[in-house]
Order: sequence, then C-alpha cells, then structure tokens
Amino acid sequence: MEFKFTDPATDFSNGLHVIQNYHQDFLERGRDLVTLAKKIKQQGITEELANQCMDMYCHYSHATHLHHKDEEEALFPLLVNQSSLVIGMIERLMLDHEEIEQSWQELSTRLNNPELITNTDHFLHLTIEFEQKLRDHLTREDEDFSPQIEKLLTTEQIKQAGEKMAEIRHLGTRTE
Repeated sequence: MEFKFTDPATDFSNGLHVIQNYHQDFLERGRDLVTLAKKIKQQGITEELANQCMDMYCHYSHATHLHHKDEEEALFPLLVNQSSLVIGMIERLMLDHEEIEQSWQELSTRLNNPELITNTDHFLHLTIEFEQKLRDHLTREDEDFSPQIEKLLTTEQIKQAGEKMAEIRHLGTRTE
C-alpha cells in the first residue's frame, strides 16, 4: 500500500486561506485519529488499522511541519512590528508549536511502526493528548490571533504570505 501526502491547500493566492484549510483538515483528521486509537484499543492492531496508522503518520508528518513553517516563515514575519499584543500572541503560538512537536514525536513513532502499539491504553492517551494540544492551538489561532491579524494585514501582504507558502513547498504560486 502506498501512503501519499495530499496538501490540504490547493490555492496559495491567499495565505490566510491556506492557514484556514489546514485548520479544517487538522480538526477533521484529529477526530479520525482519536477514533482510530479507540478502535485499536477495542480490537487490537489489525492490518487495516495498521495501514490507517501509517496513513495518519504520513499526513501529519508533512502537514504539521508545513503548517508551522507557513506560520513561522510566511505569516509571523509580516506581523513582527505590529503591536506588543500581536508579538505576545506569536510567542505563545511558537510555544504551542514546540509542545505539539514534542507530543507528536512520541505518537509518531507508534503510528509509523504500528507493531510497537502494544499498550493500547497508552497509545490512546498519547493520541488524545496530541489531538487536544493541536485543537487548543487551532482554537487560540482562530478565536484570538486571526481576528487581530485580519485587521492588520493588507491584501498585498496576505498575497505575499501565500506566495511564500507556495515557495516553502517548492511550487510556483498556484491558483485554481
């Protein structure tokens, strides 16, 4: 079976839309990830569930990394000199990125090697913890950060952010 990453973003003409596409994807996949861990707890690891683990590993390994790069390299630099409130928000989001990455490291080892899932209670705990950290981060961005930056960024800056995000993926600016 082949596991391939499909980018949740297809149009990089608007950097804020790229971020929104990733948020929606993370929320949907987070529910699926927890459901997967619950199935493994109930049934043990099967070939089908192992394949789902590998698929989740493939997706999150790419998506989480890209999403954080999008924010850290394309979006945050546009906001550095805006206000102390925005700078404080960026610092908090950067801490979130570190916490999410730490949580992902422990979970990813098991998803990438499903045969290592021998303690299903611990695996479920790791999954719920990762999903919760990511969801809390997305909520913080959507409810607190995004409304602030939408007021501050110009249309041109939003376009520039999207272009930088396409560059991060080694794409030309793609629009559909």
